Amino acid sequence: MAQQLLSTVLITGANAGIGKEIARQLAYKDGVKTIYLACRNESKALTAQQDLENSTGKRIFKVVIMDVSDEGSVQAAVKNLPAMDGIVMNAGGMGGASPLKTNREGVTYVFAQNVLGHVVLLEELLRTDRLKNVAIFVGSEAARGANIMGAKRPSFKASSVEEFVEVINGKDPQRKKLNTVSMYGEVKYLGALWISALARQYPGLRLLTVSPGGTQGTNAAKDMPPVVSFIMDKIFMPMSGVLGIAHSLEKGAQQIVDALYNSALKSGEFYGAPDGKTIGPLTLQSTLFADLASERVQNNAASAIHQFVGLA
Repeated sequence: MAQQLLSTVLITGANAGIGKEIARQLAYKDGVKTIYLACRNESKALTAQQDLENSTGKRIFKVVIMDVSDEGSVQAAVKNLPAMDGIVMNAGGMGGASPLKTNREGVTYVFAQNVLGHVVLLEELLRTDRLKNVAIFVGSEAARGANIMGAKRPSFKASSVEEFVEVINGKDPQRKKLNTVSMYGEVKYLGALWISALARQYPGLRLLTVSPGGTQGTNAAKDMPPVVSFIMDKIFMPMSGVLGIAHSLEKGAQQIVDALYNSALKSGEFYGAPDGKTIGPLTLQSTLFADLASERVQNNAASAIHQFVGLA
């Protein structure tokens, strides 16, 4: 594994779950001097900062208030950020009780939560030459379809800009029939396509999508209705470990941390679990779902997404 030093790294959604564990593991890496914890809730962020300092014995964590579901919040935060060697776009979720409810930019909450704010963050850092090395969009096997998760493979007649726009704004009536995991998978799919399109514009950097695999303790259902959240966190996820379809929080985070340093993982690609699996060796997802490798599809996704950028 080829490795390089990363001095400054920013992680979104870093106050809990996999984001916080990524921060903890990064603190022990040689050369890491500052880890920015980008979180929407200041109180929770400061608590996470204190916990990380106590557990690692390091005073290298800085809090950045950033709500990735709010484009204006990201725009305000990114103005004050220094140059970063790496960023991990980890924040996200299942969209809460109303994933298709739209915000002021006209995008569904599940899309805003997972993709839109990250587009604003990364592209502004790139535009101002403040990303020096690597950016990882944290993906999911749901983006290429995962029956074991209840996620249907994203399916479009032409994978056109117009079709993708209707996913983003929630106006496609067919999308309203999907279950929550499939909706989540579709927005993660669009995010992975966007990263691949962007990577071709910046050949000197590594921009890629990596899934941590099925991971316990991520708090992914934290904003779902209480009953659903309880079932996911207390019943389904613990059982998933027993069934061999999810691994530990530490393992999921390690997969992302390793990917930050592993230059053998190619820019523009999406890496995740093998076919039919939600955990296992990192595999090129385009070998399992060919549309992920299509430059036309990638460009259409990026074009659709950019219709909603700059509307805050």
